[in-house]
Amino acid sequence: MRQKSYTLIFLVLALSLFACSKRAMIRKFYLLETPGTVTPITVAHQVPFLVDVRDFKVSKAFDQTRIAIRTKSHELNYYYYHHWAVKPSSAIADMIFQLIDNSGLFQRCARGYTFNPDYIITGRINTIERLYIKETESAHLSGVFELVDVKNDSLAIRNEFDKEVLLEDKSMNGFAVAISNIITDQTENFIKKMETYFSERKFH
Repeated sequence: MRQKSYTLIFLVLALSLFACSKRAMIRKFYLLETPGTVTPITVAHQVPFLVDVRDFKVSKAFDQTRIAIRTKSHELNYYYYHHWAVKPSSAIADMIFQLIDNSGLFQRCARGYTFNPDYIITGRINTIERLYIKETESAHLSGVFELVDVKNDSLAIRNEFDKEVLLEDKSMNGFAVAISNIITDQTENFIKKMETYFSERKFH
């Protein structure tokens, strides 16, 4: 009888451990999106142009849904249970499109490929990673946003950046928020540069 009791206890413990491990193995996915507390930037004048926002190129080490963590200057690892919900090449372009479209700068702003746009917005992400070096945790994003004049096949504006922000909220959600904030800030800088560029050329 005692042996049966021990067997029953063992089975209960085994099932409990299995249930806990199942919970621990759940993968979590994180969104890059404009913070709800941010007031979208708007421009004073709209320009009569059509612009496409294309996917961004991303360095191979970061061109995936697995979130990268750097613990040494040249050592890169990837979280197994923490992923971006959408690959950065698309997610970042989606954010930029939303912010630029909401700004009202262009007569028409489209996401992807359309017929005969006047300008194309694209760029490159060099790094998108969580840093944990010398017990300091931060979000790191670097890259460049570009405005290309299709008619002249020339680069009109280039907005290059390399930002590292200390994490106040050290959760993975806090990290995703920090990256989203950097993208928002850099897109707003980019919008201001474009507004100045067009106003100087008296396109409005």
